[in-house]
Amino acid sequence: MPLCATCDSVDIFNLLLICLSQCRDKQEALRVSDGETYDNRLKNYEGSEVKHHGDIFEIEKSSKVCDLCKIIFQAFKRTNVQDVEVARGLQMMFRTSYSKIEVCYNTDAKEGLIKLCGLDVYMDEANVEELFRVGQIKEDNSPPILKIMEKDPASDRSLDIASRWLKNCVESHSSCRPPTEFQKPPRRLIHVGNKTQNLFLVETFPNLQHVEWLSLSYCWGGEPSMKLTNGTMNALKNGIPLESFDKTIKDAVFVTRGLGISYIWIDALCTPQGDNRWIEEASKMNEIYGGSTVTLVIASSDSIKNGFLKKRELKYIPVAYSTDKVEDHRAKLFLSSEWDDSEREYNGAWSKRGWTMQEGLLPNRLLHYTDSQIIWKCCEEQRFERGITERVADIVSETLTYSDVSDIAFGSSLDYPLMSHSDTFRLWYDLVEDYTPRRFENISDRLAAISGLAKVYGGMIRNPTYAAGLWKEDLIRGLLWHVEGTTLIPKHPASNTSTFPNFPSWSWASVGYEVVKNDLKTSNSLRALSEIENTHIDLDDQRYPYGAVRSGSVTITGPLRRLPRLYNKKWASAEASMSKLEHYISEIVEKESQGSVAHKYSSPPGGHFSVLVMVGDIHLLHLLVLEATGGIVKGVNEYRRGGILKLLYVDPSSYTSPEVIAKLEKMEASSTALLGLHEKTNKTRMTSNAVFMEVNEGNWAKETVIIV
Repeated sequence: MPLCATCDSVDIFNLLLICLSQCRDKQEALRVSDGETYDNRLKNYEGSEVKHHGDIFEIEKSSKVCDLCKIIFQAFKRTNVQDVEVARGLQMMFRTSYSKIEVCYNTDAKEGLIKLCGLDVYMDEANVEELFRVGQIKEDNSPPILKIMEKDPASDRSLDIASRWLKNCVESHSSCRPPTEFQKPPRRLIHVGNKTQNLFLVETFPNLQHVEWLSLSYCWGGEPSMKLTNGTMNALKNGIPLESFDKTIKDAVFVTRGLGISYIWIDALCTPQGDNRWIEEASKMNEIYGGSTVTLVIASSDSIKNGFLKKRELKYIPVAYSTDKVEDHRAKLFLSSEWDDSEREYNGAWSKRGWTMQEGLLPNRLLHYTDSQIIWKCCEEQRFERGITERVADIVSETLTYSDVSDIAFGSSLDYPLMSHSDTFRLWYDLVEDYTPRRFENISDRLAAISGLAKVYGGMIRNPTYAAGLWKEDLIRGLLWHVEGTTLIPKHPASNTSTFPNFPSWSWASVGYEVVKNDLKTSNSLRALSEIENTHIDLDDQRYPYGAVRSGSVTITGPLRRLPRLYNKKWASAEASMSKLEHYISEIVEKESQGSVAHKYSSPPGGHFSVLVMVGDIHLLHLLVLEATGGIVKGVNEYRRGGILKLLYVDPSSYTSPEVIAKLEKMEASSTALLGLHEKTNKTRMTSNAVFMEVNEGNWAKETVIIV
């Protein structure tokens, strides 16, 4: 649709020039570290406001014939205004604000202009670069002009953008180069050839150097049409036409060729399927992905059948402008809705698959294909096809990203002694928290699919002992994980079916697809009150200590108290004969069971439960709750891990202290204790203190137990 007369009369190009000036001044102010200078310079642009339609109702009427009005009215509907009449008569305005064009209401009141929505401005890449040059500004993470994207991600222009990103990184970023020890190629690679050649499998040799390969990270989403097996090995070596492969493989080969890379590593075609030989390759993921020239991430597709080079739905509204009023030279710029930050995330199947986590964290260069654009990530920067560049050092993220482990993956080591600092294992617990909700077709792969990261991490912290997803040197703290939302009652334990026979109960791998947290990951003030005597891990293959396990046990000694049950239904009765601790645990079990307490908590099949004090200080205790299996090994009772208890003692005189209240609220929010908050009664607080004192002063005898 053409623009309405009102939209066509807005001098978008003049607003854009003002945005360029604001962006230049902002960059100059940042360069001299003088934010106040930029704020003062903004005053030079006061009055850069243009009247639009009389109110939103005029825009609604015009939206039937004008694309720009349609965008603005859709933004208004998303605000969910309860009484639309409040907008009647409010003049609509265009303005520039911090290098962006915004659509606003003019309230003619103290509030002044109120933003309704933002508009992004796009131009052809050559025009963007020319205006940036004339305006003396650099591309950054908030440019006033974005680069119009191709509808076809398989176009020459789109591939040229990706190629330039790769070339720039290879030539300019020394920190992104794979370490020498990772530059040996994998045992098998696929040679992609050219348009007239078939794909064929190449078996490399350990001493072969200077081979560049692209590694592929994608979702199978079903069985591939072609896999490497004993039956297909010779055919793949002899060469198979590209048309014989699934769409995602064909698209990946197309991109690999476009980047000028001769080899691609694809798990289904380079790792033997259907036998245990894949275990060897799984143990080398850090080398395969970390040593590749670039990793191609298929972020937008959930199946190998679908492909990813699909035409995009681009909604650009063309706006004519004149750069030379004398000759009336008419060119084009484009407007669209302000970019949604969610477009920079990867919320599809790829980001939820277990195997892809280390595939996204181990490489030093990644090229993502999403539904909307291609995105480059390396150790130094992140680039978006739409024309935004961000330095990795400036990116603030609440979730774990590959940049958090890039230094680990490429040879860095911690500069403080092992075990002397609480941060030694902090990043590992962050990795586990991010990893545990990810899905598998076969969850028994859970430890194997993180083995590459474990191997790298172990090397970083000077080769400690890996133990089924935890580390022996930090096992006292490591055992005190809990599932988000519960501390005692597991939601969906993986070990309760024959599908998950190999995970020890003390490993976070033993629970279902729940977020696993460790509240002690940043703590270094608590004293260990128990001691790890021994760990025993029965590996699936002894050659791969970071891989899958068959079983495992931990022998530990510490202050222990046996309990006949975890739950007594009479816990709320004043006449019930039970300790404060038993009362407290029963209350938690009932709450976390949500009204349906399992029979075993009242009458365990092995005869009893036990509570083991793990760490503590004068204000805080962390306990491990264990369930007896009934087994005895050389006179030592055998248990399964149940959950944890966290007991806090608060001086009654400090109940109103903001610091104490904040600490209590944090504990309540993380579901690690049922302690009284400021709005609850002093009686509840005194009860929690009484439980702490009972345990702290109990002088429990130390006992050795085995946890399986």
